[in-house]
Amino acid sequence: MSSVSDLVYPLSLMRMARKLPRLNFTQIETIDIPEPYLGLLVHEGDMTSRLEGYHKKSIRVRCLRSSNDGKSYFREVILETEQEARPAEYGAIEIQLNSLPEEVRKLVVEARQPLGGILNDSRIPYSSSPKAFLSIIPDGPIIEAFGTVEADILYGRSNEISGLNGDCIARIVEILPVLEE
Repeated sequence: MSSVSDLVYPLSLMRMARKLPRLNFTQIETIDIPEPYLGLLVHEGDMTSRLEGYHKKSIRVRCLRSSNDGKSYFREVILETEQEARPAEYGAIEIQLNSLPEEVRKLVVEARQPLGGILNDSRIPYSSSPKAFLSIIPDGPIIEAFGTVEADILYGRSNEISGLNGDCIARIVEILPVLEE
């Protein structure tokens, strides 16, 4: 379970399980986020739609690691463009499987499509609530996930997706690669 002060949960849990150092990040205000990151991070919608709009391509999941205890499903992923496999986001997510219908759980665990796309396609109502915006110093695991990072700072957010009843569906850390304006 995450603590209120752990802004990068579930990524922090996944890094700890792999015996990696803590993520080097700073919580920042929206005024400190340059474009195009501002438009991609500061909203209450799903990232899948935003990334597809920015890249003008469909987005798919490349699952790096996952675990499933039947209640919570964790995965560390690269979201990438479907045609070129160009990284669009690195992220970690904890999904509360019991908050989803059985047929949707199966799609989630297949790890082919981003959660936002699954929820939208399944017409499951939800709300997205960013908890913090982040300035991240890329380290070895992030560079390895993206393939390369030619920047001293990356931008991301900590987000929570809730159902209409207010129950948490997912906690997510979303980190964007270097992007052009």
